[in-house]
Amino acid sequence: MTSGSSDWIAPTGVRAVEADAIDTAIPDSAMSDPRLSLAAKGLYALLLTYQGQPLDPYEDAIEDEADIQAAIDELIVNGYAVRVAK
Repeated sequence: MTSGSSDWIAPTGVRAVEADAIDTAIPDSAMSDPRLSLAAKGLYALLLTYQGQPLDPYEDAIEDEADIQAAIDELIVNGYAVRVAK
């Protein structure tokens, strides 16, 4: 992240919290949703590993900011994530 973008997001809805984030379940409905790009599905999977805690997807990202923003927008528009204050 070179330009200093920040856009904190969190998953929508209630999810079970696991003792080990490796055991986090990713809903099949999200992974098979044709409205989501591969980038949005990957970001959603990452978001779930944070177990409800907000995430700044730009932090340590190697992807282009525009691609990250597009994935965030897909998740929000389709009800998988919300923007939150840090």
